[in-house]
Amino acid sequence: MLRRLCVQPLTVTAIVAISSAAAYAQPGAATYPDKPIRLVVPFAAGGALDVVGRIVGGRLSDIWGKQVVIDNRLGAGGNIGAEFVAKAPPDGYTLLMSSVTTQAINMSLTSKAPYDFVRDYAPVALVASAPLALVIHSALPARSVRDFIAIAKARPGDLNYFSSGAGTGTHLAAVIFDQLAGIKTTHVPYKGGAQGLADLLSGQVQFAFSTIGLVAPHVDTGRLRFIAVGSAKRYTRLPALPTVAESGVSGYEAEQWYGVVAPAGTSQAIINKLAREISGIVAQPEIRERFYSQGIEPASATPEQFALYIKTTVTKYAKIIAELGLKTD
Repeated sequence: MLRRLCVQPLTVTAIVAISSAAAYAQPGAATYPDKPIRLVVPFAAGGALDVVGRIVGGRLSDIWGKQVVIDNRLGAGGNIGAEFVAKAPPDGYTLLMSSVTTQAINMSLTSKAPYDFVRDYAPVALVASAPLALVIHSALPARSVRDFIAIAKARPGDLNYFSSGAGTGTHLAAVIFDQLAGIKTTHVPYKGGAQGLADLLSGQVQFAFSTIGLVAPHVDTGRLRFIAVGSAKRYTRLPALPTVAESGVSGYEAEQWYGVVAPAGTSQAIINKLAREISGIVAQPEIRERFYSQGIEPASATPEQFALYIKTTVTKYAKIIAELGLKTD
């Protein structure tokens, strides 16, 4: 025999308390956004992360009729901007245009960060990935990875490369390459890829591992030369360009990814709303073509899938960094 459940009626006070708690747990979800949103890009304007942020932010502004302000906060390999967002109110109005550098690599490179690279963020959406290409100044007489390694071995420490900052993905790509190829080159850090590119074009640095879109126009003019791409597979838009791994540096892989994260504690309703809009934007043919023109591959993932992806890349780079004995502090 089933027992009847006795349910006490809720008082008006209790109903008000529950309603208030629900409203607090999901602040402004129904009307979000009702004011401008700040999208922090932790690197300089002109780089791939900045380009992706401006494309996505611009389209969100069009859809919602609320301005998405791009805020370039530079320094400490992306940590300045990342820290700013980690400590921002979790209301959906301050977001981070994150990358493999801020969410995965820096986790293992520094032990003194005033925030946790995983705990203090709520993943929103994976947006894109970008292979890093080995690109050289045209004055350097190399036509292949083997040519380049031979020159570097003959001139140890003499070849300089730029990165977007110490501990960034572009820096680590070159460090790993040096280790696997058995060469020694010299790191010259900048606050962003666009600044380093200027010195590569002038010949003050001789090479870099760069996103394709940043350097492709200068490859077309003959001032720079692609040698190989760092991704596991050849880049679809440059099928004749070999990978570093197939060119003799077995096991090499260097690729960036970009996504949007919010401060931890942001309501799931706002996270889901942002995720739906961003995924829809990335699926648009016009946006995908704009990404491809910059050497960037569109990507998509749910907040849950993106969270798992971040944890996977944290583990991957923690192993690499430990094996190489790298630290920035």
